[in-house]
Amino acid sequence: MKTLLLLSKVSILAGIFHATAAFSPSSSNLGFSSTRSQQHRRKCASLLFTAASTDSVTDEGLKPCFWKSPDGLCRCLDGEFRTVKGKWEQRIQLKDLKVGQILIGEKIKNADRLNAKTGPKIWFDVGVGRIDSKGNWQMVSGMYRVAKSFAKPSVVKKKVQKLTNKPVELVVHRIFPENGYLEVKISEEESDKDLEKIQQKVSVSSLKEGEEVIGKVVDIRPYGCIVDVGANRNGLLHIQRIADLFDKYIDKEKGIEEVGLERGATIKVSVKSNQKKRLFLDFTEETKQLAKEEAIANEKKKEEEAEAREKAEAEAAAAAMAASFGFDEPAEEDSPSDIEDDKAAMWASYANDYADDYAEDDYYDEDADIEDSLGLGSY
Repeated sequence: MKTLLLLSKVSILAGIFHATAAFSPSSSNLGFSSTRSQQHRRKCASLLFTAASTDSVTDEGLKPCFWKSPDGLCRCLDGEFRTVKGKWEQRIQLKDLKVGQILIGEKIKNADRLNAKTGPKIWFDVGVGRIDSKGNWQMVSGMYRVAKSFAKPSVVKKKVQKLTNKPVELVVHRIFPENGYLEVKISEEESDKDLEKIQQKVSVSSLKEGEEVIGKVVDIRPYGCIVDVGANRNGLLHIQRIADLFDKYIDKEKGIEEVGLERGATIKVSVKSNQKKRLFLDFTEETKQLAKEEAIANEKKKEEEAEAREKAEAEAAAAAMAASFGFDEPAEEDSPSDIEDDKAAMWASYANDYADDYAEDDYYDEDADIEDSLGLGSY
């Protein structure tokens, strides 16, 4: 009898230890410490499990793990609120989750990463777990991306406060059983929209040097444009590439926007380099050629404008000089009709002169003229 009692106690203690391990978040996953209330919750869950379910097993002898769902005024997916009552439930294995499945969770305290490089994030305990290589349960938290990396801190803080200290209805967005990763969203519309974008993207590793792609400017930084080229990682169009294209100094964000590369602009770019998860972009050769031709055309236009300006200045200077000599108005040139009139007057004058000469010698003796020309008049 004593031996059986001793074995029974050992089984109970083993069950308590095994179930409690499920509530210890891995330091490699979240990096936060458990509170006293969480430890108390784990102990209660272990005792309840040992007392009620010592014989139930799943997945080839593994014992289930329980958690207590949150209670209170729950924020639903549609933004409305409803009261939920917390209860002890068996944790769902990560491999059994489906995208679009609805879960109720509570934000984990002291686990926020609001200054992360890829954007602010918070985590929820949603009653999900996984079995590690040693056959033990590990808690899987649902990660929620609060906003984009460039979002204002005040906006992020306000959004996080609305999701704190209350049950929140969440939708399963993405699942990675191989590394224990779970991402959730606070609305189905938000999840569907992001999934549609993800499905359309290609792996950035598939992009080769020199490959031409259509991109969209999603952000502007002092060092260049962040461009979405339809891959799972954005590319950088460095400010030096922009300066080279327009052949002038680019003054950070202001200068980039002045040349037309504002957020939302669609541009054709080529892959300059794609190494170590860094995608660098450049303008295509076609774009460079067009920019060169446009620069030549602009230079020619400037020269023509300069010549026209110099001519106008010269004419203005000549007019000023004429005015200084009293010639307020330039002499008018003779019109073709005036020239014809002058010619007619000249011929009329010539005809009159000839008529006068002819009138002085009305009689003409042809014989006498012949004799004079032959020298016969002297006889």
